[in-house]
Amino acid sequence: MFEGKKLICPISGSTKFSKIFTIKKFPIYMGVVNKSKRFEFKKLSFNINKSSGSVQIHPKVPLRKLYFKPHGSGTVGMTWKNHHSSFFKFLSKDFKNLVIEIGGGHNSVSESIGLSGFKKNYKLISFDPNGKKYANPNHFIVKDFFSKKYVKKYKDRVSLVIHSHLFEHIYDPNNFLIDINNSLKIGGLHIFSVPNLKFMIKNGYSNAMNFEHPYFLEESMIDYLLKKNGFKILKKKKYLNHSIFYKTKKTTNNPKKINVYRKFEVNKRLFKNYYKNLKKDVNLINKKIKTYQNVFLFGAHIFSQMLIFNGLNISLIKNILDNDKKKHNQYLYGTKIKVVSPKNLRNVDKPIIILRAAQYSNEIKKDILKNINKKTRFI
Repeated sequence: MFEGKKLICPISGSTKFSKIFTIKKFPIYMGVVNKSKRFEFKKLSFNINKSSGSVQIHPKVPLRKLYFKPHGSGTVGMTWKNHHSSFFKFLSKDFKNLVIEIGGGHNSVSESIGLSGFKKNYKLISFDPNGKKYANPNHFIVKDFFSKKYVKKYKDRVSLVIHSHLFEHIYDPNNFLIDINNSLKIGGLHIFSVPNLKFMIKNGYSNAMNFEHPYFLEESMIDYLLKKNGFKILKKKKYLNHSIFYKTKKTTNNPKKINVYRKFEVNKRLFKNYYKNLKKDVNLINKKIKTYQNVFLFGAHIFSQMLIFNGLNISLIKNILDNDKKKHNQYLYGTKIKVVSPKNLRNVDKPIIILRAAQYSNEIKKDILKNINKKTRFI
């Protein structure tokens, strides 16, 4: 048994859901593998709770399969680099005493500390099964998931808990927030960054929800869950249309009742439109690429998988392009398409790139046109 086996609403506690849409076959992992790796697929079903209108993907994938190895998310490009520095600036004045970082991985705030010359007195404990140790004597790695056994150890002792682009991955949002609350001192701070999922779904971004992001944790739902689990929101800040930074404070050890979240009609319409536009976009791409020869798909990640497993004609695609060197000469999970560097386009005559990389598309496009092949065309 694993967390996320039951379909239950984190807002209402109700188990009554209706299906919005289902992608019948979808890969369970969004990274790259070698050619001999056997693939596993599952139905990707979007469900809406009849009481609250919260949206959730179910069934879920066991965590040991979903995260069997890191896939490099959040490590490449200026959008991410600027996110990490902006988030550290947002939290830096409160970064002192005993600090717990959950899920820092290779994007640990410890790197930002080193780059900024940070001098405050602190002890940073990072929980991450794939965590990386930085040359920092005040930084300690626990290669494990943050769980109740650690809550017991640090109960009411921690000054600050931080995490970035982690909350949307959590299978039980309420228990996660309760565990953080129990770790913190009264008045202790909980500061985190989350993707702006409402903007992403409205704009058809395929990295918004998937097996790794099973809940539609839009801003008002996060606000509700925080208040429900004993946190007062002190400050919020938006980073572009990419992320929302939260600064919150522990106010009580006991969850309290708050106003009801009800968005059934609004959220159902939002996701119906999302899926309709996705299918329409794939059909349009298929029509366009029929007339071209040198066709490439950008992104060895969820962006490409969402197109492919909604009907993209991959027989016309030569390679998948990605800026992450660790992905080169491997294969996007669920496919037999090899991943190569965009630099390979330098000797290609008028290459065509299918680009649906959400918030990162402009950055990618500018780099290719300026530094690799100015004759590239984008679909």
